[in-house]
Amino acid sequence: MKESFQYILDTYQSLPGRVDSGTRTYRELVHNLPAEIKALFPDREDLIVKGSMGNGNRAEYPWISILNRNVTVTTQKGLYVVFLFKKDMSGFYLTLNQGITNFENLYGREKYANAQKVSDYFRSEITDTTISKDPIYLGTKRGDLGYGYETTTVLQTFYPSHGFTDTVLRNDLLEMMDIYDSIVKHFDSGSYDTVIQRVLAQEMEQIIPAEEAVEMIREIVDPDNDLPFGFNRQLQQVEPYVDRDNKYTRITNPQAGKIDYIKKAMRDARTGLLGEQMVIQYEQERLSSLGLEEYAEKVRWVSSESDSYGYDILSYTVLPDGSVKELYIEVKATTSKVDTVFYVSRNEVEKSNIYADRYCVYRIYDANSMSPKFYKAFGRIEDNFILDPITYMARYKGLDAA
Repeated sequence: MKESFQYILDTYQSLPGRVDSGTRTYRELVHNLPAEIKALFPDREDLIVKGSMGNGNRAEYPWISILNRNVTVTTQKGLYVVFLFKKDMSGFYLTLNQGITNFENLYGREKYANAQKVSDYFRSEITDTTISKDPIYLGTKRGDLGYGYETTTVLQTFYPSHGFTDTVLRNDLLEMMDIYDSIVKHFDSGSYDTVIQRVLAQEMEQIIPAEEAVEMIREIVDPDNDLPFGFNRQLQQVEPYVDRDNKYTRITNPQAGKIDYIKKAMRDARTGLLGEQMVIQYEQERLSSLGLEEYAEKVRWVSSESDSYGYDILSYTVLPDGSVKELYIEVKATTSKVDTVFYVSRNEVEKSNIYADRYCVYRIYDANSMSPKFYKAFGRIEDNFILDPITYMARYKGLDAA
């Protein structure tokens, strides 16, 4: 496979604008590589392997797809594995992907947003893999077919020109196919359209709107309503304080002593809810002050449904080009008077990598006071905070490992 892939990278851009089935590049892409890939799965009659460099005019992004015929027989819809070449032929990706044309047919202008939501859902469920969940970059612009490929990508591995081997290609493909097969097993008898409709419907129906979330949290956090009439805690935004002398750590980060874990869990849960309530209100007020009342109404409390999202609140932000995009907010709150260490999950770190500058940690401290403090950290968690792994996930090895 290595030789065929490299030949395509070396020659594709020099081909004429019209597809010529007589060239070796065409044969490698459309015949030889699909045959080699199919040979890796000799007993899989459910698989369709095909390559394409376009119909008539040569495609900017040639591909080789592996389709499970129980899910789809076309790359225009469904879930499938596909090798995608970059526009400049500097390399190619192995991806788990979806057909963007189907999203366009179903959702029109909302095709990219809904395709992204379904991709996010699949990523949130895929945990035991080293394959990257980062976006792919084909060299596209918004609106063209390559942009759709980027939006619908679930997982990916990139191979730079002259930077891959047959063994790596084969092993990566087998791992990707294992993941693909594991997802397909859960499709039961429903069509792929039914699958994505279920994903999107569940997200929209179960995620609690902002106003309802604030009232629900208030009833949990302050059931006796002992605050002054009409009073709401007001967040004060401050600059992050960096403690460089490491003094008084026993006070701010106590480690010793007997802990009542039940009471601690209850306190932590209450503080977390209080922080989320304040951020929901803050985001609604911020968006309204920008003249974005319609988006203020769309703020959602997503952690009420599941921790799998990797963030707590869905809000919106204005990009430099003036467009309004989703903002994914993770809230970390403490009752401590100063900023202290806090815990983050692997899922939260991964989601911050995926959403990059549209991911934001709201760090709140002195949460119980009348005027709690907070700061925002936009971007990848590992770029903003020092991460210290302190726990391990353990799984029994079995008797054979003894």
